[in-house]
Amino acid sequence: MATQSSNKELRPNPFMAYRDPETGKWIVVKPESGDVEVAAA
Repeated sequence: MATQSSNKELRPNPFMAYRDPETGKWIVVKPESGDVEVAAA
């Protein structure tokens, strides 16, 4: 079966994922605004 490539633009990912260093679990968040703020712990 042959696959066809698409010329459509990909949508930007609205989610952010990061790994909690204490638990090792992945956390997925959806920022409320377009500005992304990263807080250092």
